[in-house]
Amino acid sequence: MIEYQEIFDNFSEGFGCWTPEQRLLQANDAFLRLMGLGIKKPFSELPEANALSHAFSEISGVIMKQVEIQGAIKNFEFRLPHEAGASRWVRVNAWRVLDTDNSSTRCYAAYLADVTNLKLKEAELSHLAFYDALTGLPNRSLFINKLAAALQAAKRYPEQYALISIDLDDLSNINQHYGRDFGDMLLRHVATTLLACCRETDAVARIGSDDFAMLLRDPEGGSGLVKIIKRIRSKLETPFVIWEQQLDSVSAHFGVIFPLNDYDSQESALRDAGLAAGRARTTRNNLACKFFSKRMMEKARKTLSLTVVLRKKHDLKGFHVVYQPIVRPANGDLHSFEALARWAHEGRSVSPSTFIPIAEETGFIKSLGEFIIEATCRQLHCWQDEYNAAINMHVNVSPSQLATSDFPDSINDILHRTGVDSSRLFFEVTESIFLRDFAKVLHNVNLLRQLGIHFCLDDFGTGYSSLSYLKLLPIECLKIDRSFVSDLEKDTTSRVLLRHIVALGIDLGYSLVVEGVERQTQLSLLNEVDHLLVQGFYFYKPLSTYVADALLEETYKSGTLKRISDTKAPLKPAS
Repeated sequence: MIEYQEIFDNFSEGFGCWTPEQRLLQANDAFLRLMGLGIKKPFSELPEANALSHAFSEISGVIMKQVEIQGAIKNFEFRLPHEAGASRWVRVNAWRVLDTDNSSTRCYAAYLADVTNLKLKEAELSHLAFYDALTGLPNRSLFINKLAAALQAAKRYPEQYALISIDLDDLSNINQHYGRDFGDMLLRHVATTLLACCRETDAVARIGSDDFAMLLRDPEGGSGLVKIIKRIRSKLETPFVIWEQQLDSVSAHFGVIFPLNDYDSQESALRDAGLAAGRARTTRNNLACKFFSKRMMEKARKTLSLTVVLRKKHDLKGFHVVYQPIVRPANGDLHSFEALARWAHEGRSVSPSTFIPIAEETGFIKSLGEFIIEATCRQLHCWQDEYNAAINMHVNVSPSQLATSDFPDSINDILHRTGVDSSRLFFEVTESIFLRDFAKVLHNVNLLRQLGIHFCLDDFGTGYSSLSYLKLLPIECLKIDRSFVSDLEKDTTSRVLLRHIVALGIDLGYSLVVEGVERQTQLSLLNEVDHLLVQGFYFYKPLSTYVADALLEETYKSGTLKRISDTKAPLKPAS
């Protein structure tokens, strides 16, 4: 009998039986430990178990109730409070033992297994499956579940929800410059910031490498959302320190959907919010935020359609060149043209801001770029022959073009085929062109300069490192970005900045082009006008070849330059 008791006490599972009055009849050591009754006394000498252990009182009551309902329970799990304060999870198999006449319950018997470690492992796996390991925020999978529940609630109840997509800028550059560990710390900083800006009823998640999302319940309308985004931006623009390195701000763009009532699919909602954030990235909006609209979706679908067209396109039908004059504002003389690409697809004009990025993405920009340059060179040679026109021609060159090793050779071939005077060509580039492979790009620039071509730095004043590049780049011309001109009449800061940029360019010996001049008031506020060239709708919109030819005929046919001020109205722009 003693041997059986020893085997019983050494079972890994706990076993116990007790009366309906919760008087413990029998139990092994494992059962007693689970109940907090690990007393070194023979079982027969234990006092009433329910007087010793609150855990036993609670668990026996739960088991008896479940057994009375179901007859017997199998693999029933619940949390067991422990006397020391550390709760345990147990799995129970229990039944009741009837009297000999089967009329009443004599006792209850149960096997208990401690499954705490299993539960902790399940919780850990669940956390890994539904939470971002880096920031601790819900991941995309869990956020989609929350979003699905919100979409259902929005249809059943009057409450409204808003979805915000937050895209961080330049995370890849930060990772390259400071290291990935630094970038991870930045992401944790952003996560903490977003959590601090939302309420307990809201949800924040990291849904991509540099993408976050927020689900807001009853955000108090569009104005309430704007306040929330302003609060987030304010915190993100507050300087902070990571590893003794101070960052002035974190740049981000926001896409908003409000309300969510029209959505049935959580993936569609996330897609549209991301689309709105992408649009915010391409607009000059102080809030860096866009609310999603159906018009935005139509434009996105059109862009996708054009992408498919350009990927398959093997010809250049529908593409042509227009020419926008660049003038001397002091006397109105025509100085040069900028050649601009245009595309008509299925009878409709497609904006360059739409098709140029697509051409870059699809690789079509190489063929298109060479077509534009050759067409421009042929036209310039024609005007030089017919009118002996001493004018320059500006042509935009993309980063992917200039970084290609065979680009100088292809330009040399174009110069020979067209017979153009290459010293009249200015290739316009942005500083981003030098961020890819500076040594290769600089090598190509020098080869092209040996062919007689000049270079102009476009969008000057908007990049983060323009001044440092001025020391390194072999350029002769700066084109001052239109953003300095657009609010020249109202903004004193713009006037001061423009004045200093012009003075800097003059001191360094560059020719200067100010673009975006559309009003007489803007023109009148330009200082050092004798040293400037001006481009903008105030003088001319882009002209078709025919109209530009007519302008050159007026200007050069008589042998004397005809000033813009001598014309009663600008010539008709290109369609």
